[in-house]
Amino acid sequence: MNKYKRKNFLIILLSPSGGGKSAILRKLLRIRDDIGYSISYTTREPRESEINGIDYNFISNEEFQNLKDSEDLLESAVVHGCWYGTSKSFIENELKKGKHIIMDIDVQGAKQIIKKKINAVTIFIIPPSKEILIERLKDRGTDTEEEINTRLNSAKKEMEELHNFQYLVINDDLNQAIQEVNEIINTEEKKIHRFVDIKGNFYGG
Repeated sequence: MNKYKRKNFLIILLSPSGGGKSAILRKLLRIRDDIGYSISYTTREPRESEINGIDYNFISNEEFQNLKDSEDLLESAVVHGCWYGTSKSFIENELKKGKHIIMDIDVQGAKQIIKKKINAVTIFIIPPSKEILIERLKDRGTDTEEEINTRLNSAKKEMEELHNFQYLVINDDLNQAIQEVNEIINTEEKKIHRFVDIKGNFYGG
């Protein structure tokens, strides 16, 4: 089956803050060697557990503006007062290496990518309820009450955008959610339009 080559694609995970997309992404990267990670740029300060160049590329506002001016950003958006963005050249180079690229971005950024007709699969992840989302945000212990309210207001707006995306995964049980996202990727790989020269490979020409 190796002779049947497929086009690699972006896997875009979206969710309200606290929805679990980062945990799902990390697990997928551990269990699949055919997926690479898109490290976004951001102007926000790193959290205590985050490492520059691994979790995000943490840069200044001036450095971010330089990226925008060079037109190397596939998407960019302001989230909770800070800039986030994805390097177009990085994505293109990684896809050429024969891997899918997974990224976790906000709704604004995902919509920008969709408009550019990039070969992408979009998966929206939500907790089972608003109450559970609030509980998870509080359990993280990284946000103030004001920040949690800001994230809840953002979540409400993001939920209104659900119809713009392809798949929905309800993250009630993390392991089950990981399995569902993995199954979506496997299904997308089997779509005919992703294969390169099926008939040529079949006939050996």
